[in-house]
Amino acid sequence: MNTKMKLRFFFVFLLLLGLKAQLVAQESSLLWKISGNGLAQDSYLFGTIHIICADQFVMDERIQEAFDQSDQIILELDMDDPQLQAQMQQMSINPQMKNISQDLSEEDAGVIDAFLLEKYGAGLQQLGILKPFVLSSMVLLKSLPCEQIESYENYLTNRAQETSKPLIGLETVAFQMGVFDQIPQKTQLDELVKMIKEESADDEFEKLIKAYQSEDMEALFEAMNNDGFMEEYRDLILDSRNKAWIPIMEKEMANQSVFVAVGGGHLGGENGVIALLRKQGYTVTPIK
Repeated sequence: MNTKMKLRFFFVFLLLLGLKAQLVAQESSLLWKISGNGLAQDSYLFGTIHIICADQFVMDERIQEAFDQSDQIILELDMDDPQLQAQMQQMSINPQMKNISQDLSEEDAGVIDAFLLEKYGAGLQQLGILKPFVLSSMVLLKSLPCEQIESYENYLTNRAQETSKPLIGLETVAFQMGVFDQIPQKTQLDELVKMIKEESADDEFEKLIKAYQSEDMEALFEAMNNDGFMEEYRDLILDSRNKAWIPIMEKEMANQSVFVAVGGGHLGGENGVIALLRKQGYTVTPIK
């Protein structure tokens, strides 16, 4: 499995967790202007979907214009870092290359093995050394009804390179992937098996894509928020990370216009990026 595919697996998993956050009601947009509170220039906040079918990928004029007007690009990770893929590949593997089959019942191991063999041509014997959340991402990836895939993060990184705009990340790979190391392995394995058995990923992803394309915050909430796993680990996966991002954003926005692009699920809720910026005194308004 190449490192580019592993990046895609990781981002799609973060997306589906991230969009389970409570989103801002009655303010439907994925692009927001940040102004006021002493800012000399406006900055922008864009909610991404980390992976999407190529024929559903849209980069409209308002997003392009906001990007062009910005001096710096900020993503969750510094996608311009030449060491990124190697770091992610290394952190995708269990310590000592332990195979997760050792921690599964015979029935559950059979469920995962059969799926991986059917969809990827390799079973637990080869892929069981990957961490559970990476395997979950592989399951989710197969819910896309297409073979040609696009990524907003990859697009924005390429545009930043083409326009010579500096790009930084809000987090390191070690921190972001380490988030899942704090969730018990058994919990992750149970979610993985459940996802395969119930074949729920297809319907969830279809609803998610429709809601994202229509920029319908309430629909995203309805489609993705009914999940016990997310409720239990929301602070770890979303809230605490959002809070840590605000000081970084404030520092970078102080003297220049920045374009911040993070997973759409980080925007809403009382501990979402929009609400946290407003608490700091900024005016955050949707751009339709």
